[in-house]
Amino acid sequence: MKKILLGAVTLCLWLDAVAQELPQPSPSASVSQRIGLTDFKVEYSRPAVRGRSIFGDLVPFNQVWRTGANAAVQFNASTDFIFGGEAVKAGNYALFTIPNENTWTIILSNQTDLWGNSGYTKERDVARIEATPSSSTFTESFSIGFGDLSTSGGNLVLEWADVAVSVAIGVDADAASSKNIETALSQAKRAYRNAADFYSKQGNHEKAIAAIETALMLDPDYWYTNWIKAKILFAAGNSKAALKQGKKAMDMGAPDSYRARYEKEMKGW
Repeated sequence: MKKILLGAVTLCLWLDAVAQELPQPSPSASVSQRIGLTDFKVEYSRPAVRGRSIFGDLVPFNQVWRTGANAAVQFNASTDFIFGGEAVKAGNYALFTIPNENTWTIILSNQTDLWGNSGYTKERDVARIEATPSSSTFTESFSIGFGDLSTSGGNLVLEWADVAVSVAIGVDADAASSKNIETALSQAKRAYRNAADFYSKQGNHEKAIAAIETALMLDPDYWYTNWIKAKILFAAGNSKAALKQGKKAMDMGAPDSYRARYEKEMKGW
């Protein structure tokens, strides 16, 4: 009996050691696309036609379809976007469809952990839009991709057999660009102001003045930037200009918690 058990254990260990990954009938795939400043990524499986009748047969009409094979399709967007006319927040979603001969329903759901459509419920949808299918060049393996791209939008395209369905995607690239510009300018303001303060403390007054003037070109109305210029002028030996600049900075809206301390500092100038 012991020899039989030992043999069984040995066989299992040997099978584990020689197990090989095998080709899948519906291989996994992913497609990534940047539209404007938004990064989209879709992860899905690609079943093949293999001589079968697809829509209305293998894929029944009027039923929720996993849209491919295996696990639910993962659809990820890095920023807020418009999906078929509906506003959707940035994030990861499952993509389902309900095929029909004349109209498809395209669904984004927050049920991202489903195997296929098992357990799907309409109450978890975040977007549900209608799309019109069209005839297309024959596609053996189910495909998801992006087309008709511009800086503000494009189409999500589903193709299989002789059918294609597109969903318009929109992004607000202008708003994202403006936000990035504001962030860059804000960082530049601080960088030049910090550089000016550093050069002044090192005794390099010429570089300090040049840096603070650049900071003020970017940020002329901020009291603290003007205050740093006042300190730089004093360090450079120009007390009269420093006092004038310091008073200007205080009058530009210095908070009371800072104002009293800085006004006391200026009395020593």
